Amino acid sequence: MSNTLTNVKDIKVAQKALMPFMANLLPVTAFSTDFSPEPADKLDTVRVPLVGAPTTSSDFTGDYSANADSTVTVVPVTLNRHKYKTVHVTARESAETSLNALEALVEAAAQQLAQDVLLDIFSCITAANFGAPGIAALAATGFDYKKVLSMREACGNAKMPPNPRSLVLDSGYYTNMLADDIVAKSFNLNLNAPAVTEGMVKRLAGFNLHETTLIPPDHAEKLVGFAAHSSAVAVAMRYLQPVADYQQSGAVTDPTTGMTFGYLRFTDTRANKVFVTLECLYGFAPAKTDALKRIVKP
Repeated sequence: MSNTLTNVKDIKVAQKALMPFMANLLPVTAFSTDFSPEPADKLDTVRVPLVGAPTTSSDFTGDYSANADSTVTVVPVTLNRHKYKTVHVTARESAETSLNALEALVEAAAQQLAQDVLLDIFSCITAANFGAPGIAALAATGFDYKKVLSMREACGNAKMPPNPRSLVLDSGYYTNMLADDIVAKSFNLNLNAPAVTEGMVKRLAGFNLHETTLIPPDHAEKLVGFAAHSSAVAVAMRYLQPVADYQQSGAVTDPTTGMTFGYLRFTDTRANKVFVTLECLYGFAPAKTDALKRIVKP
């Protein structure tokens, strides 16, 4: 069974779906990842490298190989998660609209699939895995630039490497942070900048910033965000190659990040329906307990 799409229409549909899939999975780049379109089976193991701080520099004593070790840990991640989303369109639905109904449905499915995968990965961010919050519990109205600096201080006190660090925030906390006078003034000079027009700030106080609307308001541990070094969590993703015959099947992947989902198209001729399934094979594991600081609400 090929792992490459060959039909031009399917390729177009799949590539358009890749954009919302990547956009909604973007916060996962806060972690150490090994994403690839290489075929794998469920319960296979992927060894995800965590790169920490290198050892100190050495005085030259005639041998460049001395003290050459760096802190590289490999975390085995089992591909034990398999989520999918199936959509369909009938011949009548396709004929009664000028829009490409299937294309729109597949894009929405890709977005939902990515959100479900990301929320599942966030499930490992618990007190049991990462300890006490980085700052005292607070409401969204209390989260401002000073609290971002407090999170930075907490990361520093934990000896978390300064780069790469990310700050992932619930939408309410992210929005209140944008309203902070210091943050607002940082992008007032250019009214066409993404920070103004889209409410997007990519970097602040040494953090890569990500907004999320996925953390449930009734979260069991009242999680509303976190600051993390990439070594906090290891995440792997592969292509689950089908064993059955489909009209079209293949891996859809971003060549830069490796983010991948499987695309399957099949037809029910009796019902006159075309089905498309998007699926994601992945796994994750908490890694370094001192590489993540949670933010919680009261």
